[in-house]
Formats: sequence, structure tokens, C-alpha cells
Amino acid sequence: MPQFRAKARAIDLLGKGQISDLPTAISELWKNGYDAYGDNLEAYLYMDSYVDVNHPFFVISDDGKGMSRQDILEKWIVLGTDSKTRCELDVEGEDTLWKKPRIKMGEKGIGRLSVAYLGSPMLMLTKKIGSPLQALFIDWRILENYNLYIENINIPLLSITEPNNFVDIFDSLKKEFIDNFKKDKNKPIYLERHISESNLADEWYEQHTLAIQIIKSVENIKLPSFFTQEMIVPLCSTSTDIHGTKFVIFEPDEQLIILSQSYQKDINTDYEDSVNEIRSSLNGLFNVFKKENIAVATKFIVVTNEGERDLISSREFFSYHDFINCDHLIDGRFDDSGQFSGKIRVYKKDDINHTFRNSRKPGNTAYGAFNLKVGVIVGNQNESMLNEEQFRAYDEKLKLFGGLYIYRDGFRVLPYGRTETDFLRFENRRSKHAGSYFFSHRRMLGYIEISRTNNKKLVDKAGREGFINNVAYKEFKADLEAFFIDLAKKYFGTDAEFNYKENQKSDIEKASKSAKEEHEKEKALRKEFAKKLKEYPELLDATIHNYQKLIDKLKMKQQDSVLLYEDIDSILKQIEECKLKIRKLSLDKPVRFSLTENQKKSLYTYQEKFHSFTEKGISESQSVINNARTKMEDFELFKELEAKYHQYRVHISNIFDEAISSLSLSVNKLKEKISEEKSSVFLKEIDEKYTSIKPRNINRLDILSGLTLLDNIYQDLIDKAHKRISPFLQHLDRISLDVDEEALTGYYKIRYEEIEKRWTQTKELAQMGIAIEIIDHQFNALYSQVAYAIMQIKNYLPNDEKTLRHYQSLKTSFEHLEDKYKLMSPLYRTTGKIRKNISGKFIKEYLCSFFYRQFDELSIVLQSTFEFDNALFTTYESILLPAFVNIIHNAIYWLKSSENKQIVLDFVEGTKILIINSGKPIDDFYLEDIFKLFYSQKPNGRGIGLYIAKETLMEVGYDLFAASNKSDYNRLQGACFVIDTMPRNSLKKE
Repeated sequence: MPQFRAKARAIDLLGKGQISDLPTAISELWKNGYDAYGDNLEAYLYMDSYVDVNHPFFVISDDGKGMSRQDILEKWIVLGTDSKTRCELDVEGEDTLWKKPRIKMGEKGIGRLSVAYLGSPMLMLTKKIGSPLQALFIDWRILENYNLYIENINIPLLSITEPNNFVDIFDSLKKEFIDNFKKDKNKPIYLERHISESNLADEWYEQHTLAIQIIKSVENIKLPSFFTQEMIVPLCSTSTDIHGTKFVIFEPDEQLIILSQSYQKDINTDYEDSVNEIRSSLNGLFNVFKKENIAVATKFIVVTNEGERDLISSREFFSYHDFINCDHLIDGRFDDSGQFSGKIRVYKKDDINHTFRNSRKPGNTAYGAFNLKVGVIVGNQNESMLNEEQFRAYDEKLKLFGGLYIYRDGFRVLPYGRTETDFLRFENRRSKHAGSYFFSHRRMLGYIEISRTNNKKLVDKAGREGFINNVAYKEFKADLEAFFIDLAKKYFGTDAEFNYKENQKSDIEKASKSAKEEHEKEKALRKEFAKKLKEYPELLDATIHNYQKLIDKLKMKQQDSVLLYEDIDSILKQIEECKLKIRKLSLDKPVRFSLTENQKKSLYTYQEKFHSFTEKGISESQSVINNARTKMEDFELFKELEAKYHQYRVHISNIFDEAISSLSLSVNKLKEKISEEKSSVFLKEIDEKYTSIKPRNINRLDILSGLTLLDNIYQDLIDKAHKRISPFLQHLDRISLDVDEEALTGYYKIRYEEIEKRWTQTKELAQMGIAIEIIDHQFNALYSQVAYAIMQIKNYLPNDEKTLRHYQSLKTSFEHLEDKYKLMSPLYRTTGKIRKNISGKFIKEYLCSFFYRQFDELSIVLQSTFEFDNALFTTYESILLPAFVNIIHNAIYWLKSSENKQIVLDFVEGTKILIINSGKPIDDFYLEDIFKLFYSQKPNGRGIGLYIAKETLMEVGYDLFAASNKSDYNRLQGACFVIDTMPRNSLKKE
């Protein structure tokens, strides 16, 4: 009786031939892993730069239920199995790994063959609970021989019970597979290092080139040193927690190799497009747009000598939070009749109820009911509610992942969602009239949610490249296109029926424009300040240097036997000009914007130098100037007085002239008032005061007195002038004479940012604290259970040295953890609601117990004075002890690099606790910053400890500050912290 026979190529066509691309192949295998109740779907690409890998290889795996030998023989290598197409749910039990039964994603029974698309040769490792690890080996290229029938191929399959024998088992698998190519199985395939074509099976006579290629590939496989330990050993356990499947591809497809270049800056443009396409396809494999998505994790790790990198990190893709930030949102459901009901949000207007039904015959649709949720971010930042930074971030994300995704039962249907898969023809319509049709596929993020139950007729094509173009799909597509066209006409298009968008758009554009102008202005001010911060130190150094030269020159002139008064007079004038230049180099902290840490430090250093010279350097040189004056003739002194008067008068006048000139463009209305103040107040005052001090006769003492008085008058007037004029010069377009609006605006802006940041940080901190309080009551029971388990497990361990060593390490570590937990009990606020008398001696003993391991390992000596040991502090343990713990923990880090590691506890002045260490001292500049939340100078530091310590101490009327700059406290010349138990103006909280 005639029967069908299948050639081997049929499997190749059904498997590799039915898969459209690499992401689809990976997706199909992960679908199978999900169907097998796996929660971790992973792919690892090991490059030849990693350890001793001599050729890249690829591993794709899941932690599903795995397969036994019988499962492989009866299911995996049997094509078209019907277990999934029946749509029957499993019964919860061992076969579901005791998880809730899942709706199957695969349906044709050939998805497993997509592994052939990834490359060859392939080793499959699979472990089922209660069965040994199974190893199957095949090179899929064997199926390309059109002379072979399926029954001619022998697929090696062996069990692995002892991982140490794996290398021998692997060699046996390869040998058995190569026997497929032999005419005589008892004769070698190699003859004098060359493949003997005379011993090739007849079926390979016409395909000898392919045979040689396959045999060499198999023979050349070299397992890296870590392979057995990392791939085999974990799967050989008899534990019921060990199960799953791995596919190891020893010669991965070229597309996979290209993925290793995804993090290179100089990646080829063609490769970059390919990499981005694969990343786009593999991201969002499960519907992460929904808050309640499938709890399955996927990752694609590229392993090189530089480390591991996740190609599809979930942080880069969208989440349900992103809908909040969209400019527009469509959220609703199409029912069985094709009618949409839902909500539309247009910018901030979020209460728009919307219904739609396409013109169609009455009755139910062929495609069935489905949900839809789509967010839109407009393409122009000026029209978006997002700020510039947010818009830039979303713009980059949309370029990679923007699109409308389709999910069936929570699993992505490819290729929908890819940027180039515009199946609803958004871009085609926009090319005709962008204003009318509005929607762009590239500016969307969102999903259509279908299910096997409701949408049975939306069927995937054989190659998984989308839905079959049947009646259901045509209706589905037509109704969605009409839906989005209708939305554009009603709400979003240029001539929309409702003006929700246009009414808000102008306000958003104005706000965006204002924000941009504000940003540009701030940017210009930042640039100007940065320029000054860069240039002023050099100018100050040069001017100070010139000033010192003039003082030295003045000294030399005074030592000459013949005094040349003209020279001295000239030098004195130059010195005064130098002083004026130095005063102009004053640089204050800006009020409009915050500085970076480096800028703060640079400004602090500059101001220290500036004030040091203006307050000390100039006064020290004044004696030289005074000596020069005493040596000048009375008439010369009088000339100097006259000259200085005119010089000061001109300088004061110049200041106002410069102010008038600067303000003339933007504040013309202030000119008259400034001119009036110059003449009627400042110049009048210096004229009147000069008249009152001007000597009536040329008398030496009167002139010297006049010089001193005139200096004071000038200094007073010049200070008043600067204070009066500086705000106008700094903020020309936003000030008045009576209010420094720019400073006020800047102050409130910075305060708002600080408060907003502090509120966010406080919420995070509160959540952290609440979480700790909630889980604390579970710890005692857990500790008891773990302690009992550790005690019992010893009876079941092998009696060998290595195992006992690991057991002892586990036991010791747990005991140490338990000790730490016991020490933490007074730190919880629930245990410290009553004030207690806490002695210094108790605090020291507590700290020694808490940190005994660190003190011992780092040879740190904790000492306390007699005064501290005998001091009593009446407060809460849950406040005071954590403060000490945080400060000592901080000190331990900075003591690591010190030779003499000391910590001293002292109590001075009857109110102040000193915690001193011999580590790195704290710079004066950072004495306040270290108490800010999340501020830390330690690598990977959290910046929480000192902030919490200070805040909680202040709650009970104490205070905490750093006093490294006080030598009477900081006797170890390191860091010094002070807990003040009675700070000024404090009210202790009960």
C-alpha cells in the first residue's frame, strides 16, 4: 500500500524555513519556555574574548519543566504535536511546577525547530524533575541534504547522571552523530588527517562538500574550561528546584555575532540598524505596558572580556508609568460588535468620553473584542507638556521602540510594534496631510490586547511575520484605521471638531517658549559666571602681583637719598588704581541658579583668596603707603589730597555713568533717578563732606587728617553705590529700584527645587523605613526557621572536608547575622518610645559589640574618656544609638587608609559629645554638605546615615555637626563630630 515518506529537507522547511528572522526564532523558543512554565527566559552570547572561549557560542535557556527521555522521543522530535492546539488548560501540579495553568503560546508544534535558525551544531540539555539530565546533539545542516529521508538520520541522545563524565559523553554524542555520514560505521571517517570520501554514505555522494563542512564543525568544537561547571553541574542536581532546558549553539548565526558590537561607539551603520531592529523586537516580549503583566523575566546577555551587558534591559523599554507622561492618551475597548468605548485625554483634559463604530453591517465582527491603550508624544517639543530633558529622553526611546504593539494573552505578536511595521498606515496618511491625520506610528507607545479565547480568527502566519490576511484581519485593520482617522478629525487634527487640543496648545507653546527663554537666559548667566570663575583667579593673581610690585617699588623710592615726589605720587595713584581693579574682581554666589560641586569649591577657594588679600594683604601694605605720605612735602600732600578727591569723584561718577549706559537699552525709565541720585546724593555728599574737611590753610596735620577722612568718606560712598547699583546691572530687564526681583525669583526657584528634591527624597526614605518596620516582625520567625534548618541539614551532608567547610562557613555567617539583628533591636523606634538614662559606658560597650568584627579586622581602637563613660543622657535609645552607629560606620571607612586607627569618645563643656577619629579630615567646604540627604564622598555611598542621624537628633532637641576645623575639639587631626545635647534656641520635643 502506498505511503507518504518525508525527506529531511521537509523538517528544514518547516523549521528554519518558516521563521522570518532572528528575533522571531528567539521569541518562538522563549514562547515554548513560557509554555513549559519557565519564569526566567535567558540568552547568553559568549564571545571569543571571554576566558578561553576559542569561538563564539550562544546559549538560550528557560527554567521550565524540562523534558525526560520519553518526552524527547514522543514529543520534541515528533512534529506537529497537538497538545497546544487543543487549547486545553493543564491541571495544576508537578507538570505545571505547581504554578497556575497558563494559556499556551505555541500552536503549530514546530516552534521548537526555530532553534535551527540560530546556527549549528547544537547541543540540547534538558532536565525534568525526577529524571536525569538529557543531552541531545545535532547539526541542523544535515537536513539540507535533499537525498536523505527522515528515517535515515540518527539523533544522538544520552543521559547524564555524573557531571564529571560530561566531556566523555559529549565526545560520544559527536561520534554517534558523525556516524550518520559513514558508509561503514566500523571504519574511520578520517584517512591521514583528511576526510575519506570513500567512506561517505551514498546519500552524501552529491553533497560531500556539505558533509565535510558539518563533520569539521563538529570535530572542531572545543568546550571552554567553565562549560561543565556552569552548564552541566547545576542541571545534574536531584533537587525538585532544578529543571529547565538549554540550547547551546556552537556556531551562531552571523546576526548574533553582530549583536556583540551593540555597545561599540564606532559600530558600522548597517550593523547598528540590524542591532536596533533585533533589540526592538526582543524588548517588550511580555506586555509591560500593563501594571499587572506576566511575571516572567527575559534577558539577553553578551559576555566578553569586559564583562556582561544586557542587550534588552527592561529599563530601556516602556512601562505603564510612561502613559502618565504622554501628551495624549486613548484608553478603551472594542466590543464584539466593533464599537469602541473609552476615555480620551488631550493634554490635561482627561474627562473626554468617546464612542466609535465604523460603518459596517450589524452584528458581531469576525475579529472579536479587544482592549486598546495608546499614548502619543508630539514631535515638536514646543507643543509638548514634557520639559526639554524629558522630551529628549522619550524622543530617543521612541526612535528605538516607538510603535503600536499587539499582545496575545500577554505575549507579544511579532512583528507588530517594530518601527517599520506600520500596519495601520499612519505614515502613509501623514504624507498626504500631516495636520489632518495627526497620528504618527513613530510617536506612539501602546498596545492592542487580544486573546486566543476572544480573537480566534486572528491567526499568525506560518513564519510568524504577522497575521494571516483573512477576513478577520482585514476587518480588524479597517476598523482600527477608521477609528484613528475619526479621532484625528474630532480631537487632534488641524480643523478638529472639538478645540481641546488647540485651546491648550497655545498655553503649552507659551509655557514652552518661556521655559526655553528662561533656560537660555540661565544658560547665558551660567556661561558668563563660568567664564568669570575661570578668568578671575588669573586676573586676581596678576593684579595682586602688580600691587605687590608697586608696594616694593614704593619702598625702594622711599629709600632714595633724593626723594622724587612726582614718582611717589605716580606710584600711589597706580596703587589706588590697583585697589579699584581688585574690588571689581569681587565674585559672589549667583542667586538665579545652583552651582555644580566643582564650581562651589572653585568659588569658595577664590573668595577665600580674594577676602584674604582685601582684608589682610591691603591693610598690611598700608603702613608703606602711610610712610610714603609722611615723607612728602606739605604741598605734595595737598596735591595728593586734591588728586585723590578728583580721582574718587571721577570714579564715583564713572560708576553711575556705566550704570546709566548699561541700563539705557532695557530700563530707560531708571536713568533719570540714577542721575539724580548721583548728583543730589552721592556727588553732593562727597562735595559737602570734602568742603567740610578741606583745610583752610596748607597745614601738614590738617592735610593728613583730611586724607584719612576722605578715604573713609570714599569707602562709605563707594560701598553704598555698589549696593545701590549692583542689582540693576545684574538683572536689567526684571528689576525695579525698590525690589531685587531677579534675586527673589532665583531664590524661590532654587528653594522650590530644593524642597521638591527633599520631598521626593523624604518619600523614598519613608517608604524604605515603612518597609523595614513592616517586615521586621517576620524576622524572628524566619531566624528561628533558618537556625533549625541549618542545624538539621548537617545530618544529611556528605562527610567530606569541602562540604563541612562550606557548612561551617554558612553556620558562622548566620550566627554573625543573628548577632547583628539582636544588636539592631534598640535601633527600631517601636522599641524606644520611653526616654531612658543612657550612660556613656553603655554606649561604648554597645558600639564595641556592634562593630567588633570591623574593629578587629582593621585594628581600630575605640577609646573613651572618664567624662564620657560617666555621663548620662536622658533620651531615646532608638534615636541616640543609631546616631552613634552611623557616625562610627562612617569613620570606619575613612580610617581604612590610616596607619594609626583611633576613635575617641569624649564629653566636654557639660553638653557636647565628641566623636573623634584619626582618619581623613573633612574639608571646611564640606562641613555642612555631608549632612545633606544622598550626599556622599564615598564611592557608591548612599548619603543617608549622617542625614538621618542629624534629623532624628534634632527631633529630640539635640544637634549634630562636624567640627574638624576646631582644634580644641579635634585633637586627633582627623574628622570630628559633635552631638550637642543642649544646642542654642532648641526646644526638646517630648
